[in-house]
Amino acid sequence: MSTNVYDTANQLERELRESENYVQLQNALSAIKSDAEASSVFQEVQGIQMKLQQKQQSGLEITEEDIQEAQTISEKAGENEKVQNLMQAEQQISSMIDDLNRIIMQPIQDLYQGQAE
Repeated sequence: MSTNVYDTANQLERELRESENYVQLQNALSAIKSDAEASSVFQEVQGIQMKLQQKQQSGLEITEEDIQEAQTISEKAGENEKVQNLMQAEQQISSMIDDLNRIIMQPIQDLYQGQAE
């Protein structure tokens, strides 16, 4: 009997929502939203990340001013425990997703490596 990969993906999505990493991310984000100062710092972090990403994607040079602005915002974020908790939770879930992606892509890698031999 053949397994439907979309059913498996939907099951994985449900399990992700129940995972400890997801719950930690959800709790950290709720803590940010309930604290005006933390929310403001987090919005600054997101803003500078988006600005730098857009410049990079557009092929524009990231200036010394951009770097200084990012460092200043990063320092503010590092001083806010709630923002730090959120960033740590984001990193943990990102690592989990990277691991899942490696697992999912393994058959494709195996296929191409087998052809190269």
